Amino acid sequence: MLRIFDLTSRHVPTSDDRPLRLVLTYDERRRSRARVTLADGSDGALVVARGTVLADGQRLVREDGRVVIVEAAPETLSSVSEADPLRLA
Repeated sequence: MLRIFDLTSRHVPTSDDRPLRLVLTYDERRRSRARVTLADGSDGALVVARGTVLADGQRLVREDGRVVIVEAAPETLSSVSEADPLRLA
């Protein structure tokens, strides 16, 4: 299992290979340490600075130099509206 870092870390991409995809939900994108599975089926260890929220399209780098692109997973969202805002409190 290869570690995956934020591009701002000490690791610099060295490979010209096609970028790998990492599809994560919002909650998963908020984690700073996690075991993840890339879209190609390979495993990785996500290691980014604490408090980092990964954005859709953000580029990371694996310790072997391959670039990993973060993709936001489709999620169900809810929307609530009310004419009287006090009813939502």
